[in-house]
Amino acid sequence: MKNVLFLLLFFTTFYSFAQDLEEFTNQITTTKTQKHKRISGTKVFCIAPSNYEYVKELARYQRKDKLYFQVIETSGSSFTEAKSNFTKEALRAKGITDDGILKNLFLNEYNCVYTEGPSKYPGETKLIMAFGDDDFLVFVAGVCKNSDDEGKKELQEIFKTIYYDKSFNLNPLELANFEFDESITGFKHAMSMSNMIIYTENGKSDLKNPNAGALMNIAMMPQMSEMKAEQFANDLPWRFEKGGAKLKNRDIQKEKIGGFTAFILDTKTEIESKEGILYQVLLVGDKSSILFAGTADRDIESFKAKFKKTVQSIRFK
Repeated sequence: MKNVLFLLLFFTTFYSFAQDLEEFTNQITTTKTQKHKRISGTKVFCIAPSNYEYVKELARYQRKDKLYFQVIETSGSSFTEAKSNFTKEALRAKGITDDGILKNLFLNEYNCVYTEGPSKYPGETKLIMAFGDDDFLVFVAGVCKNSDDEGKKELQEIFKTIYYDKSFNLNPLELANFEFDESITGFKHAMSMSNMIIYTENGKSDLKNPNAGALMNIAMMPQMSEMKAEQFANDLPWRFEKGGAKLKNRDIQKEKIGGFTAFILDTKTEIESKEGILYQVLLVGDKSSILFAGTADRDIESFKAKFKKTVQSIRFK
């Protein structure tokens, strides 16, 4: 279960990579100063220019539309285990064939990888840095226009100020802008990834259990118009398919749940020859939106009924 989650996060975000990364440093050495500010939802501190505004619904710091960065800490995860996905061989297996696509370095005592290059969106460059140890994994992602050399350098300089305070007592639900009835499924918190929270039957232990086949993923999203939300909902199925899942249908249904417009995908799935279900709901609130995805590969009808009741119990804070 764990590797699938990381591959979805990493490989659906970054498609092609730059070949020449020599200009980026081999060693980042930082100490926490009074100028450092903690990135909400993480144990990461950095120094960013004052004109970067925090956009809570997107969990990112943004100066303008195409100049922003985001830090995602995946609690209960391991860079050591995930690093096997950050090799040239692993990337080539995903269809990325450029040489020199990754740069290995250190952030203080932590192993780190860095890469950059054009994304799937025309005119957009993405930078990513991942670091950690046996106990944690952090992604730092930046976006700028292809033509914005100054913006790219600014993002790189922000990356070079990053400090990780492992002793910081972090609330894994710090960014949650919702409540729901957890007793319906009995699922426990397993992992937080910035604005995304994952619940499983047994909590964190399921992340390392290849036979753990049921989870709920709840992500906080910005407020959207119904038209924008419908477009987004229709764009989501390819993300599951990119991760190796086969969907029996891609039909999005529009309904009302708790007085809010909801775009629903209710489909059977097949992953590695194992059948299951995906119950996905984009709930459009007045000030923000919530994306719910429940998956299971056994007791399908029972879990689907519980997922539906869980969505009905969701309340925006």
